[in-house]
Amino acid sequence: MRWQEILDRFRPVTAPGGAAESAAHVAARTGAALELAPVFAILDADLESASGIVSDAESRASNRLDRARSEAAATVARARREAPAREAEAAAAVLTSAAEEDDRTMRQARDDADAFLAARSPRVDDAADAVVARLLTDLGLGS
Repeated sequence: MRWQEILDRFRPVTAPGGAAESAAHVAARTGAALELAPVFAILDADLESASGIVSDAESRASNRLDRARSEAAATVARARREAPAREAEAAAAVLTSAAEEDDRTMRQARDDADAFLAARSPRVDDAADAVVARLLTDLGLGS
């Protein structure tokens, strides 16, 4: 190859016009595809294998998603079936708790009343009797 022909193999990379500082090898544009064709041919088998792996993974993911949706639907259906019974259990628990609290309050009130009656003096009974007698007399019911 003559040295003048070497320069013919380069074309400017920049816009047409003035002198260009950089250039690309002409053979690089056309030769790369030819050079890499054997490499791509070797990789075709790997590409097909990878496509198969991706397809298999997508299929398994789709199956798993379908199972998850079915399980979720079954869980929701079971919850809807069991909800009335659970609500009844909760209501019964609240009523039982309220009844127990009422019983405790009544026992405490009885204990407080008994303690009050035990602590009163006989003078209170006499005063109460006098007040009741006077009221009956004022109302015209007393003797």
